Amino acid sequence: MPTLPFTLRQLEVFASLAETRSFRVSADNLGISQASVSNQLKVLEEQLGTRLFDRKPGLRPLLTADGQAFHEDLRAFERAAAALASHRRSMADSKDQPLRFRLLVGQGMFDGYVRTKLDGFLAGHPRIELDFETVPPSSSILKTIESGRYDFAMFNLRADLPYPPQLRRLALLPGGIYGHRKFAKGLRLPLSPEQINLLPFVLPQAGSRPERELLQSIDRHGIRPRKVVGHSQYYDVMAAMLERGVAVASFSEAILPRAMRQDVIKLMPVEDWNLLLYSKPADSDPHQQAVEKFLIDSLLLDPDFPCLKTFVKAGK
Repeated sequence: MPTLPFTLRQLEVFASLAETRSFRVSADNLGISQASVSNQLKVLEEQLGTRLFDRKPGLRPLLTADGQAFHEDLRAFERAAAALASHRRSMADSKDQPLRFRLLVGQGMFDGYVRTKLDGFLAGHPRIELDFETVPPSSSILKTIESGRYDFAMFNLRADLPYPPQLRRLALLPGGIYGHRKFAKGLRLPLSPEQINLLPFVLPQAGSRPERELLQSIDRHGIRPRKVVGHSQYYDVMAAMLERGVAVASFSEAILPRAMRQDVIKLMPVEDWNLLLYSKPADSDPHQQAVEKFLIDSLLLDPDFPCLKTFVKAGK
């Protein structure tokens, strides 16, 4: 077995940089500092003996020819690693061997609906371990799924964005510009784009893909925020700003904690959201089927989960 001239963390940093072409955005997505991203890449290049990115002040980093080749090989490496990892589960027939699944779930869905029911599921399935990672809504999740690192992914994606056929559409969720009801005092709902543009906005991280996608989407409805009072990658921080009446935001209603919906209302409809599910292909694995059923039921059977339309039958 050859000694590999890199660590898995270095590969994760490289893959993020190749996707975002931004040290800052990659650092935010990975939860580390920009200096750490730069250092991980530097060490990786030194260990490989080649430059993977062209980096010039004021410009986004670009993959070199060697970097592009390494990126292609990394995709093959990730597919092979996922195939090797699948043997562990398929051979885990011992009653003492836990079955571990890795899941990627939207932040709001996990905190508001999945986490609250997790104890019951685990008590009923003692051999199953669930390893959750949470993310804000973004089309970048689609590329993350392609890496093969996750057994399941469940997240919201705006209905104007395409998604690949391996994802199941579970439901259509209401979306809009949400804010404290004080912003509509004395006005007729829905507010007009001109009225919305005058309100203070909180947006996703500045310069991030979620922010770019959101601004492009609401621009089609004539919404161009004139006053931005904050940026955050955390939905709960943004929701708290709405509850305090200091900002408005473009959201899926499902992200709003149920306790806030008395004071935080839809000021104007914009794009609705698709609720999507990815399940790694398996040959009728009853444990995987149980996890999938739990994910679907934890949302669609909850009377507080807002749906305009469902496309699957929950509870079956």
